[in-house]
Amino acid sequence: MIPAFCTLRAFDSDMLGRPVWYLDDPDKAAEAARAARDADVGLLFHRGPAALGEALLDAGFRHVETLVTLEMDIPSVSSPHGSDCRKATADDAGSVEAVARASFRSDRWHTDPSIPDDKADDFKGTWARNDVTGRADATLVTLTPDGSISGFVALLARGEALIIDLIAVAPAHQGRGFGRALIAAALAYGAGRYSRINVGTQAANTASIRLYTAMGFAEASRAETWHWTPDG
Repeated sequence: MIPAFCTLRAFDSDMLGRPVWYLDDPDKAAEAARAARDADVGLLFHRGPAALGEALLDAGFRHVETLVTLEMDIPSVSSPHGSDCRKATADDAGSVEAVARASFRSDRWHTDPSIPDDKADDFKGTWARNDVTGRADATLVTLTPDGSISGFVALLARGEALIIDLIAVAPAHQGRGFGRALIAAALAYGAGRYSRINVGTQAANTASIRLYTAMGFAEASRAETWHWTPDG
């Protein structure tokens, strides 16, 4: 039975092949860890302020990432830099999934040594496929000269805000301006529709943070992610 202070994460559980719980109340960390062990939970996690670290460490959690949220107002006039991007269709789902599988390495799934790399790749790949096939309000892609997909950005509408749900450029095409083009395309998509845009990335992903800040984003908040797994 799931304790009242935890929430089952169905998608995460499907990807890991074992139950994944989110700890809603960090004051219950030790109790949650005991319940998770009894229920054969594969992963228990919490995200919150750094001040909670000591209590979570005492309960057997470990720190896996610092999540940085950045935001900016969307200009009313968009840059032409993202004009080479197009909106993805369901036929692009496989290509977008392949980019996601190859590109993410600093997220909490990939940085936790208790989670196999293939499970972490499945998580990001399936998430990206779901974005293209209906989860996202729009997924925009960049193309190489031969027409293949080099990167993508998936966007969610949340009231007045546009959220960058996932963004990635295939490793073979990084450093060629595709990331900048994707962000510019996201801003162009949001111009006139939304007032601001938000994105989250890891503090360890310094290249992404530099790109966002160069394009006008500013840090809005930070949160620490903590994992507990049965192997400790």
